[in-house]
Amino acid sequence: MMGHRIQCLFDRFGHFGLSAKSSKYSSTKKAWMTGLVLMLAFSQTACSLFVKPKPVPVVEHRVLKKKIVMTGFAVKVPLQVQDLDDVAQGIPREMLSRLERTGNFLTRQSQDLLSFELKQDPPSAQLVKQVAAENDAQFVIAGEVRNAGIRSDKKLFGLMENRSRHIEIEFAIYDGLTGAFLSRHHLYRPAEDDAKVGRDKPFGSVAFYATSFGKAIDSVIEESVAWIRKDLAVFPTMSRIIQVNGNQIMLDAGVNSSLIVGDVGLVVSDYDQLPTIGLTALQARPSYYGMAQASMGNVKLNQTQLQFAIGELQDSGDAKAVKVKVGDFVRFDGAKP
Repeated sequence: MMGHRIQCLFDRFGHFGLSAKSSKYSSTKKAWMTGLVLMLAFSQTACSLFVKPKPVPVVEHRVLKKKIVMTGFAVKVPLQVQDLDDVAQGIPREMLSRLERTGNFLTRQSQDLLSFELKQDPPSAQLVKQVAAENDAQFVIAGEVRNAGIRSDKKLFGLMENRSRHIEIEFAIYDGLTGAFLSRHHLYRPAEDDAKVGRDKPFGSVAFYATSFGKAIDSVIEESVAWIRKDLAVFPTMSRIIQVNGNQIMLDAGVNSSLIVGDVGLVVSDYDQLPTIGLTALQARPSYYGMAQASMGNVKLNQTQLQFAIGELQDSGDAKAVKVKVGDFVRFDGAKP
């Protein structure tokens, strides 16, 4: 193979009258040409030896996607957003779109508010669980546009005025399986001026984000996405059991959640007892902490489809007080965002 490469290079140089067989070249020049050809041949061989294809992503780097649903944002002062097109649904829609592009989440959007009233009162645990179940989600996020008005800063003893618009939102994250409150964030961004956006610019469009107030909203949405990713990264992916047939169980998550055949999860079930309720530290009212859970053994997946997976229950452990049933969950701790 090497001799063939060298001969080909000699033949190539021969087209330019530099063939080693020509009698008009001295032995010194022949030796020099031979060394040059050998260097070129070895360099080509080395390149072909050390050029490697890109490595295939290993299984350990998979991210198991979590399902989240985001409700509509309540607007505290509707008159402040008359120039905005569909801000109540636009903000959560843009947040969900960016969360989905991270590859860590499966997203759903609910048009309703997480409250029976227009204002964002703290929802009950039962309502949170209901919204999560209706939208097939593990986490529920609800928010509010608290302020979108104009701020005036006086200068030079009130002779000059600097007016700028600002966006102020607040959102809370809930665990959809227990209804428990997880975290809350209050974000604020000022715009460069007090110019209106205009309802002719669809929310989230290029024209919308080109405005000064659109840029402020874009910044708030970006920070919101970063907080959501950080807050939910510590939680494992949970999948609901939708069918039980002996030791075979079916889950409501599959390939779209990045599950593969061979994955092992822990089956957890609520004990048949009253939930844990106490009193909050600041106000003497009941606080719901959740239900105690029992470990029902491991399940190993032997089949995965787009939206569901099937596995075999490996063992039932010592938890005889409850049996695996539809509505229980499988927790996967192997991969996190």
